Amino acid sequence: MKWFRGPQPDDEKPIGGGSYNKRGLGNEAFNFLPLNGRTLGFFQHPSTIALERIEAGFAGEALNGVLAVFVATDPENGGQRIVGWYRDATVYRHEQPSNDKRRNSFGYFLRTRTAVLVPEPRRSFNEIPSRGKGCFGQANVCYALDDNGHPKSAARWMDEALKYIDSYDLENGAREPESDVDTDIEETLQSTIEHVAGYQSNPRIRRAIEEYAMKRAEKRLKKLGYKPKDMHKTKSYDFLCNVSGAELYTEVKGTQDNGNSVSLTPNEVEHARKHKNSALFIVHSVKVKGRRSPVVSGGKEVFLRPWDISTGTLKPRGYVFTLSRAQEE
Repeated sequence: MKWFRGPQPDDEKPIGGGSYNKRGLGNEAFNFLPLNGRTLGFFQHPSTIALERIEAGFAGEALNGVLAVFVATDPENGGQRIVGWYRDATVYRHEQPSNDKRRNSFGYFLRTRTAVLVPEPRRSFNEIPSRGKGCFGQANVCYALDDNGHPKSAARWMDEALKYIDSYDLENGAREPESDVDTDIEETLQSTIEHVAGYQSNPRIRRAIEEYAMKRAEKRLKKLGYKPKDMHKTKSYDFLCNVSGAELYTEVKGTQDNGNSVSLTPNEVEHARKHKNSALFIVHSVKVKGRRSPVVSGGKEVFLRPWDISTGTLKPRGYVFTLSRAQEE
C-alpha cells in the first residue's frame, strides 16, 4: 500500500498478510492513519505478542519505548522493504479493542504518537532476507531476541535497518501525505523539460540518467579527494563530502537537456537554503539509447561549489494550502 490510511481508490489492500487480506480489508490498512495525535498499529498474529523477546525478562502486559518497524512486500520487484516505523511505541501482549469507526473499529497491538511512513518512491531498504535464521520466514513478526532472550546472531540486517532509520531525514508520509508525490513531481518536471527540448523520456530513462549522473559525480568527487559518502537513500542530498575537514553537501542532477534548468524537491530546496556549504553537480547533454533498457553515455559536467540557491531562479509548480484552526472551525 501507499498510504496505510484505510481503503483508497488506487490503494485498497495490503499485499501479503495471509488469506484474510485476500478476502477482505486487513487491519494493517490503517496502520498510519492519525487519530487525534495517535497512531494505532496491527499485524496478523496467531497468538499473543512475546514482549519478553523485545525486552529480555519482561513479564508485563504492555511494554513502552519500543521501536516497531513495519515491512511489506514489494509488488514490483519482490522481497520485502521497510515502509515505516513507530518510535517510542507501546506494544501490548494482547490485542486491544477499539471503537473508532475511522479504522473500522479494528483492534490493535501497538500505539504511538511518533509514526514515520516512508513515501512509496523512497522505500529503498530491501536488505531483509527471505530465508534463513533471523528473518521473517512465514511469520508476520520478527523479534530482535531469540527464544532465550538473547540478541539474534544471524540478523545483521536489523543493525543495518537501525542505521537506515536513524539516518532517515526525508519525507514523512504519516505527517504530510502529500509528500508521497514529491519525487513523482520532480521526475515529471524533469521529463517535461527534456520533452520540450525534443528528447524522449520515461521513468526507466530517468532512473538510468540519475544512476549515470551519480556514478559520474562520485568518480569526479573521489578524484578531487572529497571522500564522497552516498546519502541519497536517507537524506535530502546525494553525497556528503569532506573538503579539508569541512562538510560539503552535494546534490546531483542528470539531464539530456543543456542543464540550464533542473527539477528539485521541496526538501532539496529547503536543505540548500539552510546549508551554505552545499554544492550542485549537473551532468547535462547526456545521450540515451533504447527505451526499455536505456544505455546512457556522454554528457558534460557542471560543478557549482559553493551552490548558493538564491542566485538562481526558483519557479514553484504547485502549493499545498493548510487551513488555520480558526478557519477549520
